[in-house]
Amino acid sequence: MFGSCSECGPGNGNYGALTLEEIFKDHIKPLGIPAWQGAMIGHAQPQWTLPEGAQVEIDADAATITLLEPPVA
Repeated sequence: MFGSCSECGPGNGNYGALTLEEIFKDHIKPLGIPAWQGAMIGHAQPQWTLPEGAQVEIDADAATITLLEPPVA
């Protein structure tokens, strides 16, 4: 699961020359695992607060996250 990104265009020269779409297509998709880009997490607003270490179920096709346990003990 990847959040949204602002100011994340490709850099100049050899370092950081790929777009995010190219990175996902070339490096994430071949893994054959569910992946979701654009989740409202990270540092951009609006954002969800997700508890660290909690068990969740992620449905990349439906773009949903379901907590499987309380976020606080």
